[in-house]
Amino acid sequence: MKLRLDEIIERIITINHAWKLSRDEFGNDFVATKSFRDTKSSLQATLLREFPDDVYLKEATDADEHAEEMYSVRLSSNIVINGVVRTDIEHLPVRIAHEIFTTQELKKFIK
Repeated sequence: MKLRLDEIIERIITINHAWKLSRDEFGNDFVATKSFRDTKSSLQATLLREFPDDVYLKEATDADEHAEEMYSVRLSSNIVINGVVRTDIEHLPVRIAHEIFTTQELKKFIK
């Protein structure tokens, strides 16, 4: 069963919150923290691959707030998720993007 755009976005947001809670409570090296991070990245990859007209990558403008370079996963048009207007779907570290996407995919996804 293929998930809808809004369903994948909702899952990414939920998992991102769980990842942050796990990271803050147990640290980056805790197995659940790593699992949440990897699941979020996998869902972001699914989103980009299955909805290329609706989603793209953009270099994060708030990268100085992070320990590494980040992409922002952006929506081509706003969407309401759980009553909140969303323009992006969390950050994706550049390092991870290079692990999960081919060079051709990155060229296609980055705007």
